[in-house]
Amino acid sequence: MNYEIIIKDIPKLSFNVYNSAHWSKKTRFKHTLQVLLLSASRLKLEGGYSLKFDFYFKGRKMDSVNTFHYCKIFEDVIFKEDKENRQICTETHKDSKENKVIIKIIDK
Repeated sequence: MNYEIIIKDIPKLSFNVYNSAHWSKKTRFKHTLQVLLLSASRLKLEGGYSLKFDFYFKGRKMDSVNTFHYCKIFEDVIFKEDKENRQICTETHKDSKENKVIIKIIDK
């Protein structure tokens, strides 16, 4: 079975900025994303899926590699055992009217 989760109002923070932030700011960012995801879906899965993340941000486009910290945080919430997942693909879009991510979870 395939799933789609839409999470709106995500904070825009590149990996470069996230990685150099104080641990307390990283924790706050992670908690914010967890709350937003759980507000959008309570889906819990075992693993063995492929994931596609479509990020939409206001303003300038963010490089796809600068979004992988979002992917890891979301993956940790959704999956009990994420090491079984097969493929993760990210795509970013610019000039959106809102900051959001669409997560597509594709079955084996």
